[in-house]
Amino acid sequence: MSRDRHPLDPPPDDEEGQQDLSPKHLSPLGPGPLTATAVVGAILGWATRDLVDLLDDAAPVSWLQVAALVFLAAVLAGVAVQTRRAVRSSGATLDPHRMVNRLVLARAATLVGALLAGGYVGYGVTWFDSHPDLLLGRVGVAMAAAGGAAAVLVAGKFLEWACRVPKSDPHL
Repeated sequence: MSRDRHPLDPPPDDEEGQQDLSPKHLSPLGPGPLTATAVVGAILGWATRDLVDLLDDAAPVSWLQVAALVFLAAVLAGVAVQTRRAVRSSGATLDPHRMVNRLVLARAATLVGALLAGGYVGYGVTWFDSHPDLLLGRVGVAMAAAGGAAAVLVAGKFLEWACRVPKSDPHL
C-alpha cells in the first residue's frame, strides 16, 4: 500500500484501467452447482450399498431420517416466510448480520438438500434388483428420504429468494 493512499480509498486501477472490485450483489445458486452436487450425492449413495454389504450392516436409511428432513424443510420454510415479510415491510429495519446468516443458511440447505436427494436416490436405485419383500423397506424409504431432501432443497431456495432485497430499497 502506498503512503499517500488512505486505507478506505478504492483500490487503484490496474493496467487496463479496470478496478478490481467484487460484484455488488450475489446471484442465486443456479442449476449447475445443484446438479453437480446431486450427481456427486448419487455416486456416493450408489457406493454406500457396497459399503453396507461389505460391513454386513443394516440399512442406513430409516423413517426417522425422512421425518427429520421434512421437519428441517418446514423450519426452513417458516424462516423463509418470516424473512420475506421482514424484507417486504416498509417499516422494518433488518440487521445485516442476520440477513447474511440467513443467506448462508439458505445456500447451505440448498446444497445439502441436493447432495442428500442424490445420495438417497443413488442408494435406492441399487436395491431395484433385490427381493420384492425388500423393495418397500429399502427403495421406498430411500425415495421418501430423497423427497424429504428435495423439500429441504426447495425450502432453501425459497429462503434464498426471500433474502433478496427489492431494487426500490433506499439502502442499496
